[in-house]
Amino acid sequence: MTKIAVALAWGALLIFYIRCLLLAWKEARRSGKKKAKLHLLYDPAKALIGRPNVYRRLLPWLEKPQIALAALHGGVCSKERLTGWAAEAMGLGYAVWLGGGGLAISADNASLAYLGAIVGALLPALRYKELKSKLERRRQTIVLELPELLSRLLLMVNAGENVMRALEKILSQQGEAARNHPLYGELASALAAVKRGEPLAAALEEFGRRCAVPEAKLFATTLLINSRRGGETFVSALRELSRTLWERRKAVARTLGEQASSRMAFPLAIIFLLIMVLVGAPSMLMMAN
Repeated sequence: MTKIAVALAWGALLIFYIRCLLLAWKEARRSGKKKAKLHLLYDPAKALIGRPNVYRRLLPWLEKPQIALAALHGGVCSKERLTGWAAEAMGLGYAVWLGGGGLAISADNASLAYLGAIVGALLPALRYKELKSKLERRRQTIVLELPELLSRLLLMVNAGENVMRALEKILSQQGEAARNHPLYGELASALAAVKRGEPLAAALEEFGRRCAVPEAKLFATTLLINSRRGGETFVSALRELSRTLWERRKAVARTLGEQASSRMAFPLAIIFLLIMVLVGAPSMLMMAN
């Protein structure tokens, strides 16, 4: 009875997948992409999630991934990006379901279907955990680089440069590395907005929002408030902020060090057990003989 139930469930999953694939193909035809190739894993899930009634029901479950995606992409997460991420996570899980059911039928082992169902259900959660890890790495990267940026800015301001020219020189010194770094990328966007005619206050406020890091917002607020005063007051404010950011950088560095040491603990324990087996096995064999 269990084998029949597994076969029926796998057949239902396959029929549902085919229906979603046809839905994706129809939407591609409707949008004019007749020659476009469908992605057999993601496009059916994306077509299903994109339907208004399905999207409306899934939106409360996608609220946290939406916030994380917005933080990773400049404070904005479009519906297209959110549905793409959800389709990728759900498509992988559904593929594992189908694969587990197919293996269970071919191997005549129902436990493979249960294992595939468990792994497939856990995949979206694992994808969200990966998204959170990316967001945390981005935050740490910005916090680690902010004191360096502030030190260069303080040096140039002491040399007589104004804030805008100093920031532009710092970006030009970074060169190609600035494009791949989240902090310098957002700073370049803010300076470009000022050149287009936007007020410096609005550009700095947008910079802090797009970075989505409290330290970056503090940096932007300090620049905005004290750059108008200038003189020794501005320099002293930058020095005080520099001390604060260096302390936070030390805290992040300690956290990274602790994480690295904890990751090394498990491999070291495995190596210790292997050494114990290699050393103790000959003695045990000699005692057995």
